[in-house]
Amino acid sequence: MMKKTVLIVPALLLVMAGCSKHEEGAGKGGSQVVAKVNGSEITVHQLNFALSKLGKLDASQLKPASEKILQQLVDMELLKQKSVAEKLDRDPNVLQVLEASRQQVLAQAYLQKIAAKQAAPSADEISKFYDAHPELFSERNVYVIQEFVIQDGGAHASEIEAGINPLKTADDLGKWLKEHGYTFTANASRKAAEQLPLELARRLNTLKAGDTLIVNSQSALALLFLAKVDRQPVDMDKAKLAIQQFLVNAGQQALVKNEVTSLRKEAKVEFLGDFSQMKLESAPATALPAAEKANAPAAKIDKNAPISEHDQAIQKGLSGL
Repeated sequence: MMKKTVLIVPALLLVMAGCSKHEEGAGKGGSQVVAKVNGSEITVHQLNFALSKLGKLDASQLKPASEKILQQLVDMELLKQKSVAEKLDRDPNVLQVLEASRQQVLAQAYLQKIAAKQAAPSADEISKFYDAHPELFSERNVYVIQEFVIQDGGAHASEIEAGINPLKTADDLGKWLKEHGYTFTANASRKAAEQLPLELARRLNTLKAGDTLIVNSQSALALLFLAKVDRQPVDMDKAKLAIQQFLVNAGQQALVKNEVTSLRKEAKVEFLGDFSQMKLESAPATALPAAEKANAPAAKIDKNAPISEHDQAIQKGLSGL
């Protein structure tokens, strides 16, 4: 049973944190108590914090949502009390999960404080970004891509490139791969430039319908056949907000990375035991959580728009491969 209890702890941590005894001095500060559970208080601040996770609510939604959340807070408080009564708060596994969560929350809080220093980009910076990325804006394309992912294809990239070079259709690509004994999967997708990695968007921007781009990675070789290319440019007015958010996110990431790099340089870190030969790298080892990932700024497109008959035929053809 203990194993199952530990597994559900992470999912409850944030809610349980808000359901524990109200903060020290909360009563003195005039906090309103919205419920008492076996004598333990749930305050309006705890309720409002939980409500904030639901996003914006209109007046008609607020009361029923508050009542539902409060019911959930009562349940969490009851579960917490029972957990403490059975001394699960002293269990080493539970303590480990709680400490790990505390460490993550505190670290992220500091990173968010650093990221908040990023100023909004100027109009000139936004304009320069727009001009520097025609593949996302003035020359933006929406691609219908037929993708062939070849297992262990990287070792035969030159042979495959030479073999498919004269081929002009996706059917021909599939047949050639089959005839030469390559194991592959085929898929069709419709993606706008901003839905792709920036470097890939740049490379595709130089191609036309009927061309094939070869992307070689450590795990597989991908052939991206451009079945259709639709030019759908986005002007500066429509792109402005997306570019602004992108530049803020990118700036926040840079601030966070620089801060962690600086902390690493100043810190005294020793690796022990089986890791005694390790050396601390100068840059952060992983992506940091404070700032949002700086994806390409998204233009306003309807991602749920129906696929044309032409695109449907392409997908149907691929399923036969």
